[in-house]
Amino acid sequence: MIGDPPPDAPLGVLVPLDALTPKRLAAALQFWTALRGRPTRERALSRNRRRVLINRLRALDGDAEGASIRDLAVGLFGPARVPRGAAWKSHDLRSRTLRLLSAARALRDGGYRDLLTAGGSIRL
Repeated sequence: MIGDPPPDAPLGVLVPLDALTPKRLAAALQFWTALRGRPTRERALSRNRRRVLINRLRALDGDAEGASIRDLAVGLFGPARVPRGAAWKSHDLRSRTLRLLSAARALRDGGYRDLLTAGGSIRL
């Protein structure tokens, strides 16, 4: 909506007909439901998905500050869990940290759009 329409003004939705049409229609229906004062179905991220996304962002922030992979792992998983020396090179947390950082970079480089198109759709 552009500006504040008068309370009784009719509203419309322009929906492009493309691959995302079912998702756009579902969003329009959810918007219409909210305008009518009815409860909408939440499509929030699960607690686990939210935690993973937060860790990805933390890894990306640490990388931008110049932190080493080991420093990132310490920040993400705690110093007690991250080994020192040669054991670090083959440790699972090193691999997990590298995967988190790789996934975070993919989000930064455009993958975040996939989060915007997640959720329900109307079957046509």
